Amino acid sequence: MFKVRPTIDRLAQDAYEAYAASTDNKNVRGEELPEWAELGTPVQNAWKLAAEAVRHRVEYNA
Repeated sequence: MFKVRPTIDRLAQDAYEAYAASTDNKNVRGEELPEWAELGTPVQNAWKLAAEAVRHRVEYNA
């Protein structure tokens, strides 16, 4: 059986939420982190780009 490959959107959100959980939902200044849906498009896009880079590294060992 084939597994469904997660989308970059899903990977980016999962990574952001894992980051938030690991920092007690605070940024480096100690301020509360917003929920994924509350992030602006530029910040979500940055997380998506990071997720794509990791996927590329893992899949292609580049």
